[in-house]
Amino acid sequence: MYFMAIMIFLLGIIFISLGRLSSDNVKDISELLADEKNIQETKGSLQVIEIRGTRHSFECDCELIFTNHNGKEFSYRKIYFIFNSKASFLWECENKGKVSVTIIYDKHLPSKHFVKELEPLEVSKNSRIVYPIIGVLFILFAIFKIVVNLK
Repeated sequence: MYFMAIMIFLLGIIFISLGRLSSDNVKDISELLADEKNIQETKGSLQVIEIRGTRHSFECDCELIFTNHNGKEFSYRKIYFIFNSKASFLWECENKGKVSVTIIYDKHLPSKHFVKELEPLEVSKNSRIVYPIIGVLFILFAIFKIVVNLK
């Protein structure tokens, strides 16, 4: 019984950590958008390579290709998760090959970029609130299980 309570407690800590990670994503994207001198918006293409999704999890391997303001082409392979991207958009793109998307990037550091259609800022804002709440509920449930077991 204590083993289950410890596992539930650890699960709560993991959810709180996911909330912290989402909060960091919001901070990074907000900083990128606030720097109007160095921000660029361009068209590019997104190709979904593989989606690994179940009822409770989602991972998507994608290839992102875009050309910067100097005409140099960049290609990135990224893994998107449920807590940093809009999964419904990626599901729609699954068997369509290369899909046209809008990329917002730092013109001095193109590796700092995000896909506008995936709405990472909105998704991360929601995740930074929801995941810690779920984590606290798991921790409270674990404490409740231990207290009930002691009586």
